[in-house]
Amino acid sequence: MDLNTQNKVDIQAGMSSMTDLVFLLLIFFIILSTLAKSGHEVNLPESQGAINNNTPVTLTINKDMQYYVNNGQPMPKSEIEVRLKVIFQPKAEKTLLLNIDEEVPTGATVEMIGMAKVNDWKVVIASDRKKE
Repeated sequence: MDLNTQNKVDIQAGMSSMTDLVFLLLIFFIILSTLAKSGHEVNLPESQGAINNNTPVTLTINKDMQYYVNNGQPMPKSEIEVRLKVIFQPKAEKTLLLNIDEEVPTGATVEMIGMAKVNDWKVVIASDRKKE
């Protein structure tokens, strides 16, 4: 006489649905973490004497080899580094934007980039969009 029942119920749950749920939660949190902003957003007050430290200082060299700092008066090349040090002294981010005419010899451009590198200034070279 067989007392064991013929119908046995398998209590073990499938793990594939659980892994799908874990991957969906992982994707959800990855997307949320990329959209989250760190820090607090505040509205800063305005004033006439405010200094915008994010604007780069421009150094322009035209085709006649005249040097201009922040589009001011032309100055000799020997005074440029001293003038830039004075301008960069109160700034936290020291970015130099080079506006150099395409007819200026490459040596003058390399010389200005070298001067910036010696002084640990970040250099950005301006260019126009290519016309198609």
